[in-house]
Amino acid sequence: MHSALRPKPSVKLPPSLIPSTVDHLPHPILKKSCLSQNNDHHHHQKLIINGTDHHQISSSSSSLNNTTIIDKSNWSLGLINSKGKYLTAETFGCKINATGTSLKRKQKWLIIYNIQYDCVYLQSPLNHYLSTDKYGRLKCDMNDIDDDCRFQLEFNRNGQWAFRSLTYGMYLGGDIDQLHCFSKTPEWWSPHLALHPQINLKHVLRKRYAKLDEDEIHIDEIIPWGSDAILAVEYLHDHYCIRSSNGFYFHKDGKVITKQTDETLFTIELHKGYITFKDCDQCYLTAIGPLGIMTTRNKIAGKDEQFLLEESKLQICLVAPNGKLVSIKQGIALSANQHQRDHSSIFQLEYDEDFQAYHLRTYDNKYWKIEGLGIQATADKKSIETSFHIQSVGHGYVTFQTSNGKFIVPHATGNMRIVTDQISSNDAYFSIKFINRPFCVFKCDFGHVGYRNKQSRILECNKSLFTLFTLEEPDIETHCEGIVYLKSSDGLYWEILNDLYVSVSSCEPSKFALELCSSYSRVVIKAPNGMYLRAEQNGSIQATCQNSRQATQWEF
Repeated sequence: MHSALRPKPSVKLPPSLIPSTVDHLPHPILKKSCLSQNNDHHHHQKLIINGTDHHQISSSSSSLNNTTIIDKSNWSLGLINSKGKYLTAETFGCKINATGTSLKRKQKWLIIYNIQYDCVYLQSPLNHYLSTDKYGRLKCDMNDIDDDCRFQLEFNRNGQWAFRSLTYGMYLGGDIDQLHCFSKTPEWWSPHLALHPQINLKHVLRKRYAKLDEDEIHIDEIIPWGSDAILAVEYLHDHYCIRSSNGFYFHKDGKVITKQTDETLFTIELHKGYITFKDCDQCYLTAIGPLGIMTTRNKIAGKDEQFLLEESKLQICLVAPNGKLVSIKQGIALSANQHQRDHSSIFQLEYDEDFQAYHLRTYDNKYWKIEGLGIQATADKKSIETSFHIQSVGHGYVTFQTSNGKFIVPHATGNMRIVTDQISSNDAYFSIKFINRPFCVFKCDFGHVGYRNKQSRILECNKSLFTLFTLEEPDIETHCEGIVYLKSSDGLYWEILNDLYVSVSSCEPSKFALELCSSYSRVVIKAPNGMYLRAEQNGSIQATCQNSRQATQWEF
């Protein structure tokens, strides 16, 4: 019997759904969408993958200059022309050209969908809008949207996009520094999504998330929880692969398989502002049956074929000084009294720029909150009482400081107590374990981490395409020291060479440590030599930093 026809199992739903409002957030559409790994003047901007933090917007649209914008369907991406060059916005003079050879900051454009006119706007990395006049002359220096900024999208069978001026009817095209908008026939661009590839996939109509279920992907999760809900979207020569949490490739027929084939390649399109995936037979990805089994079926894209790619926030388990897991298994109070991991002992980290602190969400959609001298999971929305400063103290340990400056220390009974404003011992130290990263993709300002070239095992950090690594846990005894092993798909481990470069060439695991940063859900990596990894613009990665504050912060 096909799994789509199996009877739907009884599922106990969480008592509350995703909270719809956050009282302190600014309006999202006025914020530039960028990748959060930037450490320059964009470092303090919010991580946005498709234009929004997906738990934080209550309405589906907003107004900008009297036009209707869908908040949840703004996409950051690069555009590659027929010569293989990226559309580029230069820093000086607001000039644009098609000279980029890889997807860097100057090549990341925000595609903003307008529901009123069924068109899109192209916003440059400098927050300016691309426009054309009646002669096809392009400008990219406008801070406000007008009629000349409107483009309609068209798609071909190869998954390429054309941008047609809604006002003048001509197509965006050209090469190098001779770009224009007066082509009468489509000139095609290939879209390269500018996102961290580890995502949660949400079906727009069903309002459910995808998760791995044996050899299938089911779209039936109300809240994406645990490692099975993480997917990777991998860009490969104008196509995309969808990889499940075990690293397998999603096949168009609905199964996950071990090898990449033509049947695992998809192209992407935007329909009504949402993303669609199309397979090699021109059929669109959808969900079927009561279990929401993901597969391709129809050759016309409708509401059933629309998806969102949302940021996969870090989910963690915490081991208290008594060696037990912190959980809410016994009720709403946080207590360190469990030995076995389950949903009640997993917490999601959500960094908040406004408070410059973390909020911790539980599996039943509540937030940690200060209640008297304790911590309880009772809050429906974020506030100052739900914000916590997390500070790494090395060796995989962190401390939690509340908004009133006091630290969380477990009581002898296991209950979390707020009892001190100074740390005098390791009673306030919690060991942290990352739960929803069965594989790792590391990314910094300069690009993804990958091999220097096909012949080299040395890692560099300026790659457009990522490499997957497995996060392997040592035994419990060594894990208490914050140790992890990083392994490649061919079974070899990361190691530090004599010149302090990182190579994936060891048959035996080397002891690395991932330390959570105090902001933006990033990590620094401590090498076996006691030094932290530092990335350079030329791509080099070396274990040379003594201080974690000088080390590179990695999107993870």
